[in-house]
Amino acid sequence: MSRKKYCKRIQFLDDWSLKTKLYILFIFCVLVPVLVTNTVFYQSIKGNIEEKEHSRFNEMQQRIKFNLRNSIDNSLYVSNFLYTDGTLNRFMEFKYHDQEDYYSAYYDMLSNNNLVRYYYSYQQVNQITFYVGNDTFVNGGNFIKLDDEVKKSDWYQALMNTSDHIMIYSYFDKQQAEMSQSQGGRKVSIIRKLDYFGEQQVEKVLKVDLDYALINKSLKNEGANGKVYVVSDGRVIFSNDSKMNQMRKPFNLIANSPIDPVQSMQSIPVVSEDWQIVVSTEKLDVLSEIVNSKLNLTLLIILNLLVPTLLIWLISRSLVIRVDRIAKHLDQVKHEKFEVISGPVGKDEIGSLTHSYNMMVIKIKNLIEIVFKGQVDRQALELSKKQAELKALQSQVNPHFMFNTLETIRMRSLIKDELETSDVIHKLALLLRQTINWGDDLITIAEEINFVESYLSIQQYRFGEKLQFAIRITDESIAAMMIPKLTVLTFVENACIHGIEGTSNDGVVEVLFEIRSNELYISIRDTGVGMDQDKLASLRKMMQDPSMDRMSELSSIGMMNAYIRLRMYFDDFVQVHIFSEKGKGTTIGIQIPLMQASQE
Repeated sequence: MSRKKYCKRIQFLDDWSLKTKLYILFIFCVLVPVLVTNTVFYQSIKGNIEEKEHSRFNEMQQRIKFNLRNSIDNSLYVSNFLYTDGTLNRFMEFKYHDQEDYYSAYYDMLSNNNLVRYYYSYQQVNQITFYVGNDTFVNGGNFIKLDDEVKKSDWYQALMNTSDHIMIYSYFDKQQAEMSQSQGGRKVSIIRKLDYFGEQQVEKVLKVDLDYALINKSLKNEGANGKVYVVSDGRVIFSNDSKMNQMRKPFNLIANSPIDPVQSMQSIPVVSEDWQIVVSTEKLDVLSEIVNSKLNLTLLIILNLLVPTLLIWLISRSLVIRVDRIAKHLDQVKHEKFEVISGPVGKDEIGSLTHSYNMMVIKIKNLIEIVFKGQVDRQALELSKKQAELKALQSQVNPHFMFNTLETIRMRSLIKDELETSDVIHKLALLLRQTINWGDDLITIAEEINFVESYLSIQQYRFGEKLQFAIRITDESIAAMMIPKLTVLTFVENACIHGIEGTSNDGVVEVLFEIRSNELYISIRDTGVGMDQDKLASLRKMMQDPSMDRMSELSSIGMMNAYIRLRMYFDDFVQVHIFSEKGKGTTIGIQIPLMQASQE
């Protein structure tokens, strides 16, 4: 066999972990041979005993299942017969004039119907009751009015809450338990809606009560082979255990019942439920048959199992612990954590691997330090270059010349009594001065309102009577709150340029500052041209994920820029909502938590 073929044959072993290989070696070379040897003579004795008990056990299971199935099927047959009885249906549907009319129809129905015959022909049926929503009925016999008291009962609520028209239901009737010594209060009933003849004018429910005592009696005959429990929804419905079979007390929960080791659990479908037949028997003491062999069995286990197990455990511990330690440190490398393995590493192959890993980590850390330092130096140089370019650009414009010129024009306007023009020039100079002399980025809302009012006054001077504006603040405490400079002004500017300027009608711009719950709410509304739904949807989508890179996708970047500044200062707690309708205008709503807006 060539070396290449040999390597392919054992290649799959390389994919198994070291711990797995050691476990496989232990299992197939130590554990399995020992267990097989000790099991052979044990099974030879145990087999005959278990075969005999197993046969008796299966016979008992089949008898229980047959008797229980027979009782349910007989009761279900009675229910099915009454469900399709047309005479009975007409009797319950009819509206009677008085009690005499009712009793006359009642006896006529009994004489022409097989109700009584089916009632007594099956021993498993204890009681049949019709609940009829007919106000002309008289309670008595097998017929009860379906009144509010009946509708509050547990069994009726369960029937109404299921999508099936038939169900089996087990419950405890406290009133019957106090009245009847023989029957007790436990009931198992087949309940169904009488809707065979389609939609009816009267609600009708049939309840067939099984003979609980008779079914329990049949289970008592199985007591010689163990305990039997018939379980429904976690409750023991029938049992041959006297502790569980107290008919004058509610059903016991199987989880709270002291039950011997369960030997079998079999499911049996019953109408709308799946019952479990749980059988518990005493465990066979097979070891009592081989008591004389215990000493030999113990010596074999110690010799063949304990010594190899201890030796393999010590070797595997030496290998696996160190390999796991290397694996954990390598996993940290994926997260850019380079830590040296400390402690004794050994002199074998794993120790050599650990030493090589430590050398690699030290070299990587040195390399990262060199590269990172160089990158920081390059960034600092680039920043200095940008700052120098910015200062050079700023030095090209002398803002004092611009302000002096505007002040000269304003003074000449005052001399000529052009007060409106003078006021507009004054407000324009104020806006330009605040824009150039930026200073702190956070200002009070009162200062922001001054900017907004100055800007809207200038726009009103420009548009004339076409533009009207209003600025309202509902609470004096709002004026001292802090927001980024010119953010509200940016939204107001957008309302004037994209809203009012594009319409031929008169327009209104309203700015509102108010407190809603624990939030500062700022509203900027205009009655301009508005936006169509496609443009509005696109803008909302961009506002959900604002970034400097996406600003290039917009025709106007002012709103996006203002929103990004708001999110930077208020830790993403700020929310901006946009509402617009074509031809009716646009409303911008800004929500800022009071705790954030109040911080200085």
